[in-house]
Amino acid sequence: MITYTEALDYIYDLTKFGIKLGLKNINYLLHLLGEPHKKIKIIHVAGTNGKGSTCSLISSILQSDGYKVGLYTSPHLVDFTERIKINNKLINRKKVCKLLERIKPSIEKVADTPSYGHPTFFEVITSMAFLYFFEEQVDYLVLEVGLGGRLDATNVCEPLISVITHIDYDHMDKLGNSLEEIAREKGGIIKTEGIVISSKQYEEAYNEIKKIADEKNTIIYSVGKEISCKIVKSDIRGVIFDLKGIYNDYKNLYTPLLGKHQADNSATAIAAIEALKIRGVKISEKAIRAGLEKIKWTGRLEIIQNNPTLVLDGAHNPSGVKVVRDALKEIFYYHRLVLVLAIFADKDYKKMIQIIAPNADLVIATKAKSPRAAPPQVIAKEAAQYIDQNKIIITENIPQAINCALSNSKEDDLICITGSLYTVGEAKRYFKIKLS
Repeated sequence: MITYTEALDYIYDLTKFGIKLGLKNINYLLHLLGEPHKKIKIIHVAGTNGKGSTCSLISSILQSDGYKVGLYTSPHLVDFTERIKINNKLINRKKVCKLLERIKPSIEKVADTPSYGHPTFFEVITSMAFLYFFEEQVDYLVLEVGLGGRLDATNVCEPLISVITHIDYDHMDKLGNSLEEIAREKGGIIKTEGIVISSKQYEEAYNEIKKIADEKNTIIYSVGKEISCKIVKSDIRGVIFDLKGIYNDYKNLYTPLLGKHQADNSATAIAAIEALKIRGVKISEKAIRAGLEKIKWTGRLEIIQNNPTLVLDGAHNPSGVKVVRDALKEIFYYHRLVLVLAIFADKDYKKMIQIIAPNADLVIATKAKSPRAAPPQVIAKEAAQYIDQNKIIITENIPQAINCALSNSKEDDLICITGSLYTVGEAKRYFKIKLS
């Protein structure tokens, strides 16, 4: 059998086939594998920001009611196996090797069939995940879209519930330049006579989702419309909020996830859980409360050390960075803010820096190990529009940047490492080495 390293080499080598949006390839690949995706109860989640947190919240609530729950998310932070979990347990590395060995002949068959392309990285791992979750007989699968929705490889499924989290500007090269266009792509996961839950949206995005739902004769519930939540308290311990749901009202719900935006994500997750009632599944309030409290989701306003406080956040678009900026102001007490920034060049890095750099006392520009990374010099030049040149340091990689941040911080300072999920992944790897 192949080793885990060989399996990953094969999987990552597929990135040379690029991102091909469309369902033709994956439909054929899954057909060859016996259509595993059609034999699983799925909750399908699209959106720009908050997808991962919302998926994790839904999964946690279902687990609290005693179900065996699959969770498929991307990208991973430290190890590939994070993408495929059952009840918070990562897929075993041996299992990754076995599954890949089994599906390789089918991958090759698709690649060799005229008018089909070679299956891409995301098509292959999504097919692997479907097969794994089906064979492990999960009760539910919470499935996060990779990119967009309508033409994303995950959209071959027929879900019990479709969920669309907050829509904003990101991946405009693939999804369109207006909120309407982006919402139309995300809204492509809405199925005929289905159920869709939407987070709080800008009016243009909501109108587009509502239009698709109406055309498809689908029930829609939206946070900020039929569902409303009111924050009671948001601090370093998490968020307490009241919620008026689809069927029930809840007082003093608590989640340890940080930031007011997590009340919205939680409201969306609870609405999806409540909507299962339409499908004949009733989840108890006790499970909802327990699921929120027990949630495990890393890389989002995650505190990994104190004195100085060190926070990681995978924000990778202007809307995500705005959330981080506001949360840093509202939740944390600190003397100086030291910002470690590593952003991809294909993101709206100018806008991201404009939002977050003015609040910093020191910016350390750096880059993640990726061909997509913006050079630290570019980040520094951009930041210099908002803070003094002498408050900006350029470093060549993330370990260097973290060392620099720590040596330039006192105990009452706050270090925030942000700009991309890849940035956070590298920071986590660095601290694993340091802490072990």
